[in-house]
Amino acid sequence: MQQPPSKDGPLPQEDHVSHSEISQTPEEILAYWTQERMAEAKPREIRLAEPAAGPDDDPEAEAD
Repeated sequence: MQQPPSKDGPLPQEDHVSHSEISQTPEEILAYWTQERMAEAKPREIRLAEPAAGPDDDPEAEAD
């Protein structure tokens, strides 16, 4: 379930998700993506969040 944004900004434990509204029909989208456009398309850069440190993770501890 989606919650409204916080007035104080996102909380540290919140996931950040992006989305966009689609105004085209599936048929219009398929018609847009011609073979030429698909061949020239570049992959989008995806930035993943850094994994959160667990309670047992100690950055000061030395590895054995």
